[in-house]
Amino acid sequence: MSYSIEIDERRLVAAVGDAHGLWFRLRLLSSLDTMHGPDETLGDPEVRQVANRVEVRAASSRWHERTTVLELFDDRIELRTTVRGIGRLLTAHLLGGHRPPSGFLPTGSALHTVFSPNPDHPRRVERPAGEPAVIGVVGDGAEPGVGRWLFAPAPWCLAGRRERGDWVALGLAAPVDEQNFTSMHYTGGTDGFSVRLDYEGHTIVDGEFSTPTLVIQFGHEDAQAALRAHRDLLVERDLAPEPGSVRREWLEPMFCGWGAQHHLAQRTDRSTKDFCTQVNYDRFLGHLAEHGVVPGTVVVDDKWAQRYATCFPDRAKWPDLAGWISRRHEADQRVLLWWKAWDPEGAPPEACVTAPDGTPVAIDPEHPTGRAVVTDAVERMIGELGADGLKVDFLARTPSGTSLLHAGSRWGAALLHELLALVYDTAKRVRRDALIVTHTPNPAFADVTDMIRLNDIRMLDAVDPEGPVVEHMRYRASVVAAACPGVPVDTDGWCLPNRAEWVSYLRIQPELGVPALYYATHVDLSGEELSGADLREVAGVWAAYRRTLDEAPPAA
Repeated sequence: MSYSIEIDERRLVAAVGDAHGLWFRLRLLSSLDTMHGPDETLGDPEVRQVANRVEVRAASSRWHERTTVLELFDDRIELRTTVRGIGRLLTAHLLGGHRPPSGFLPTGSALHTVFSPNPDHPRRVERPAGEPAVIGVVGDGAEPGVGRWLFAPAPWCLAGRRERGDWVALGLAAPVDEQNFTSMHYTGGTDGFSVRLDYEGHTIVDGEFSTPTLVIQFGHEDAQAALRAHRDLLVERDLAPEPGSVRREWLEPMFCGWGAQHHLAQRTDRSTKDFCTQVNYDRFLGHLAEHGVVPGTVVVDDKWAQRYATCFPDRAKWPDLAGWISRRHEADQRVLLWWKAWDPEGAPPEACVTAPDGTPVAIDPEHPTGRAVVTDAVERMIGELGADGLKVDFLARTPSGTSLLHAGSRWGAALLHELLALVYDTAKRVRRDALIVTHTPNPAFADVTDMIRLNDIRMLDAVDPEGPVVEHMRYRASVVAAACPGVPVDTDGWCLPNRAEWVSYLRIQPELGVPALYYATHVDLSGEELSGADLREVAGVWAAYRRTLDEAPPAA
């Protein structure tokens, strides 16, 4: 084995180390709390060791029985917990649990640094091991303290290391249909941590329930290698699909109008959405074309639709969207329409996840009417309007809350995957070469996306002109490359604090993926005008990028 392990049956701790010292004192306790209260370990659990398997059977304050199994392999340790009984699962605590009279007991840790694949901080990608980290499908850039929405979800895997040396991967393995939690919390603390999964009372146990398997994989040279090992393990177990084929036309440089819309809004007291009009997009694209900047893909952003759920064009803004798309096709350009996931605007209440008073809060992809609303919208966008695909956004608006009401058994990540599968399958049925862009660099979601968007560079309420834009976007791209190899990357391009940062990022976009331009005349935040020389540089960068595509085109 690449590690040593010693079991303390009395304290229910497994000391894990190697030639360089201690890694962990793994707590062989779990707690699966229910809506009725915490799951406390009662009395003295029974510990059985057979070969490379350790089994801990414990009496529980909430379940008829709880069993935690630790399995030892040459390069990894796996842990899972199974309970028998009846209850609505609130949270699952792994590598830690409630044990009176001592309270909650976490795992001991010698980790010094933790790497999160979820970009929730503009200045760093690693953090002290004593700080918490969250990966999930819930977040909101407009709300303080929960700006963790850029990847939804990121891989269910953290990487950690001691003060120096190799990295370990700490990841979850489970079928996507069983990922009925909204978030995975690394609850870092002084010399310890545990892992918490939020089920929010929407998983009803009546019989037996097993948690996802928590896998600790040793011996990785860097954090990206740890993420790759996690992904490879999922693929080997048929828990993550291989990516599909990539079409040459999908990789054409993109123009998305949101940044140009925002520049116009900055000069008024109106919303950025108000400037998503047919007239404005013709102006944006016309100005760029005058300087030799001709995107292969045009993204019509928020808000071209009259209502988010139904996706009929707002004819005051877009009097002839289908005709406009057809004319772009004649110019050898493809058009993606921006689609806001979850938003119930325009949907009947019965199609939605609702609050207890019946107020719709999100489309419900498990309700027949909800499925019909989504299917109709995608058929309209791809079929009737002729769009070449969708830019799917706001995935972190996945509904969250113990009081919410919905039709099916899925929740959290599983419900998000169900929504995206409905969108993806419908789009491909209408048009096989439709391009679906999401911000889901999770290996289990590779079957519902064709391209991963790196997402917004800045949050408007957290602009940091001194922040390392290029470094941070390289980090995001490295997560996608490790977790979803072979899936193309939409490099995004909004919002940038000033022209200098815009130029720096423009120049390295082809190294990361598909170049994406969000501006036509000005950088929105600084108000700086883009000169003819600036736009000629865009044209030059794009021309060089296109040559690389022509030299080695991907298989269709």
